[in-house]
Amino acid sequence: MVCNNSGGITISNHKHLRRLLSTLLALLIAFTLVGCSNKKTTEVKYYDKDFISALEKGLDARWKLTNAVEVQDISKSDYKSFIKAELSEVESFSSKKYKSTFLQESAIAYINSLKKQNATLKYYNDSDFQDKWDKAYNDRNAILVKIDKKYPLKVDSKYKSYILELRRSGSKTNKDNAQTTALNNLLKSVKFNKGNDDGSGYYEYTATVENNTGYNIKSFSGVVKLKDSSNVTTDTQYVNAENWNKNEKIMLKFTTDKDFKSYELTKDYVTFE
Repeated sequence: MVCNNSGGITISNHKHLRRLLSTLLALLIAFTLVGCSNKKTTEVKYYDKDFISALEKGLDARWKLTNAVEVQDISKSDYKSFIKAELSEVESFSSKKYKSTFLQESAIAYINSLKKQNATLKYYNDSDFQDKWDKAYNDRNAILVKIDKKYPLKVDSKYKSYILELRRSGSKTNKDNAQTTALNNLLKSVKFNKGNDDGSGYYEYTATVENNTGYNIKSFSGVVKLKDSSNVTTDTQYVNAENWNKNEKIMLKFTTDKDFKSYELTKDYVTFE
């Protein structure tokens, strides 16, 4: 550094310092602008609220159509229009981004349920069409109720009774599905043990089973298919239980004179309390 006779800084050094500060300020501004630019390009648009709004709009549109026709007069084209009224509103949301993973999964499931309901129309002239339609309809309601529970749906006041009935039927379907899943898991875990020959060539097979479904079972009947090494059913037996309360242990048993390598226990009939 060059000093003058009084020990101060020369004018040339002042100019150098000003140039250095200007350069630093320019760099700071540049970094700030780059940071803002990056922030804008990484901002994500979520469609949670948009989907709920579209869902509500689709329900209003569907119920407006169902209100305009008597149940006994519903035709195939009517069924198609009911589904189209909803799908036209929500179908595009299957590929959107959501902040809520639950809502994203539920939105996709709901859209697929509408498509499955539409697919049943190819059986319109079959005797079991109504059963197929009702099952798809109930599955759709079950998903809708799950969404409604976390994101209460708002529809036109004149359709209030519709949403109340939907909540009731959808909740029942969800409960039925939960009971069925719990029972199937229980039946898969059942292990039968072979007893002694009673002298006639028949053996008794028993299994101690705890009802871990979480529900009281009023009546249960199961089918046991006995299979050989080629997985061919060689015999069919039945097991039963009555008033089988949750966490209660019972013994299931059957007898057979057939040899088998494996077995499969499935539900024949069940009623829950």
